[in-house]
Amino acid sequence: MTAAVLVSGVLAICPPIVAQAGSGCAAGGYQVVARTWDAVLKTTYELRQSCSHPGWPAYFAAVRSGSTSPVVLNGIVIPKEAAPSTRPLLVHAGDPVRLWMQDEMVRIEMTGEAEQSARNGEHVIVRVVHQSDDGAIAVERISGIVRGPGDVEMER
Repeated sequence: MTAAVLVSGVLAICPPIVAQAGSGCAAGGYQVVARTWDAVLKTTYELRQSCSHPGWPAYFAAVRSGSTSPVVLNGIVIPKEAAPSTRPLLVHAGDPVRLWMQDEMVRIEMTGEAEQSARNGEHVIVRVVHQSDDGAIAVERISGIVRGPGDVEMER
């Protein structure tokens, strides 16, 4: 028997899951079969199978955001860096951003358009359009690091 689960308007069909002896189940506990991220609700859910009652259907449970347990999908541990990040995107592709660089004596600021989405501390390419000395329109792409919402520090 398969289970149908609705998460953020997406219907997921899950095959039957049975906890196996010696699979890391503690008595009275559960086995994490899969983990999913709900972008709308900004919540992680685990698909859990009861160890004491392996015949019962698996169920989804919300996981607190500070959870350090590994991401498991169909019994395979996924590295944390490959798992979806829970940090919010501070810069979205196509958004106007403030591009800046600061030294001891000078601060340079200009506006541009982000070419990709990024989170705090991640690298992003910013497209800056300006008029050159001969009157032509010039486009430059400058690499930077996201420091806040719509705020990018130029890389040196």
